[in-house]
Amino acid sequence: MKTVFTKQEGVTMNSRLDFGDIKTITNEFEYLMDTTETMWEVQFKYFYRITDDNYIQLAFKMDGGELKLSAQFKLRSKHLKENINFIVREHIEAHLPYDGFPCFIKSSVLSKQEFEAIVQSIKDEKNRQAIMANAKQTPLIQYLKEKKISHEPTGHNLYSWVANCPSGGQHHIMVSTENDEWGCGYCRRKGGIAELEKWLREIQIKKDQENLSRMMKEIEEFGEIQSEYIRKWWMNRY
Repeated sequence: MKTVFTKQEGVTMNSRLDFGDIKTITNEFEYLMDTTETMWEVQFKYFYRITDDNYIQLAFKMDGGELKLSAQFKLRSKHLKENINFIVREHIEAHLPYDGFPCFIKSSVLSKQEFEAIVQSIKDEKNRQAIMANAKQTPLIQYLKEKKISHEPTGHNLYSWVANCPSGGQHHIMVSTENDEWGCGYCRRKGGIAELEKWLREIQIKKDQENLSRMMKEIEEFGEIQSEYIRKWWMNRY
């Protein structure tokens, strides 16, 4: 009998969601489609499995690797294609912030037009959410604008935004306008406007100390400020 290991639903993104080991049941999965994903255009093969206890599971493998279970949901419809459309959409949405939109190669179930319709529906929803989020300019969003920190709605929901990290790193901070809070997992900083203001002061103080040290070194070595950047910094700050 084909059954699920757990009745949890969702897309596996970390170890907190465990759908069980599928090594002994890989032969029960049916081929679904091939895609290319991520900026490196990695090729993925997807497979699905319908269980006797009314669940659909989605699994994938990359470049001949082992099959891994990606998602699991209770059947939403009596029609196979509608259930496949649902789980494929959920999988794409969950991976979107990290992998971007996948590109269709071939499928035994979905046509290219049907796959692209799923992708387009996600894009339309993200655009709708982004427009609605833009209409709600909270104090935190106004503060980011005032400090010239680039920011934009993610389109995930009405409250989700991303902004360039003030640290200068090549990553973003996540912003929620629901409670006007932000967080950076990379820098391990979070809070509201007050905490962001404090962090910006700390960053500025550190930058000023580095520039001052560089300026003193240039004066000591050459008798004057050499670099245009330090000269402008000194003039603008003092």
